Amino acid sequence: MRSIEAVSFEGVELDFSWAFEKENTRYLTHDIHRYPAKFIPQLARRIIETYSVPGDYVLDPFCGSGSALLEARLVGRSAIGVDINPVAVLVSRVKADPIPPVELSEEWKEFNEGTSPLFSWNHVEPYVIDSTTLKNWIPEKQLRDLGKIFRLIKDVENERFRNFLLVAFSNIQKDCSWWLMKSIKPCHDWDKRVPDARTTFIKQIKKMINKNNQLWETLKDTNTQLKVYESDARVLSTVFDEKVALSVFSPPYVTSYEYVDIHKLSIIWLKEIPELNDIKREFIGSTVSNPSDIVIESPTALKIVEELEKKDKSLSSSVQTYFQDMQKSFEEIDKKLLPEGFVSIVIGNTKLRRVEIKNAEVFAEMFRALRYGEEKIVKRPIPSKNLPSTRDAKTGRFTSVTTNHVKAYPHEYILIFKKGR
Repeated sequence: MRSIEAVSFEGVELDFSWAFEKENTRYLTHDIHRYPAKFIPQLARRIIETYSVPGDYVLDPFCGSGSALLEARLVGRSAIGVDINPVAVLVSRVKADPIPPVELSEEWKEFNEGTSPLFSWNHVEPYVIDSTTLKNWIPEKQLRDLGKIFRLIKDVENERFRNFLLVAFSNIQKDCSWWLMKSIKPCHDWDKRVPDARTTFIKQIKKMINKNNQLWETLKDTNTQLKVYESDARVLSTVFDEKVALSVFSPPYVTSYEYVDIHKLSIIWLKEIPELNDIKREFIGSTVSNPSDIVIESPTALKIVEELEKKDKSLSSSVQTYFQDMQKSFEEIDKKLLPEGFVSIVIGNTKLRRVEIKNAEVFAEMFRALRYGEEKIVKRPIPSKNLPSTRDAKTGRFTSVTTNHVKAYPHEYILIFKKGR
């Protein structure tokens, strides 16, 4: 590492060519599962096509729903994804790696009509997870029916098809609960007419089969590979052996453990656990009880932590841990990148306790310390994004309230760095 000066992107002008406001972002399998802050497919593809060539490996160490992984394969690159969120890993594997249509048709027919038949629905014993959270969010009938579907899925031997079913099962959790449909963050809607779980599940499966088959036809002649790992970007170099030409990602924000709340119903089923406290502790930025000895190589980050400490010591400690975790992740990415390879980060700045969190500047300083050069800095407007649109002005956390709030992401940055400059 080397000491560096603070950087500022205040003078960077908006580049509307990166907005993709009128583009279709739901083609192929991109919309098989809800996920907050999805990569715009066209944005990911433009980066991948510009900074890698066919045959390269492309890495997304915070792969989310797998949009960058899918786009990499669509343009002839192999893709490696890593995420600590089990929902992200599941969705990415299904979204970016289609099942041959004949195989999928046969498996669905057997599941729907054969040895584990939905037509003998009344005889299926529900799988029960003794979770207060599930009971507080899902009506009794829907919870029982979801338990039946989960029981049937667990009996499926074909792992790829089982994952396919689990993605459908995960995606209907919001529909089949009291979750307010227009809210990404957990918010009850006690007046909601919660639909029948079995009918909703079958409808989701049929949609996914159609999308899967379209993707299969698109990718059937490709020689690309997909590898997705449920792991931690902070130990990335221990996860896989390949070297990559490009790492492209949109990293978690300071309150990244909020993603657990967004996916809590699915995670409880997938992990078969009653509550989520232990899962939250694993997410980047949330391990304040285990402070790191990493020295933050960013003067901007150190200033942010210092300013927050004057207002909220606990929050300051959390932000410090977040920056340490991100720096560790960047060091791990560096170990997997080929000489003269590229890193592309899509990140926005925000505020906590009225302190501006300049993520873009902090990350640029961290990569300068790793001896990367800035290839390109883009400031893109965000016409719409699948995130709550406001943050509480006091805490900085996502909120649905309409008073005392600030716009969360009016724009974001695309940072391109080249190794070895």
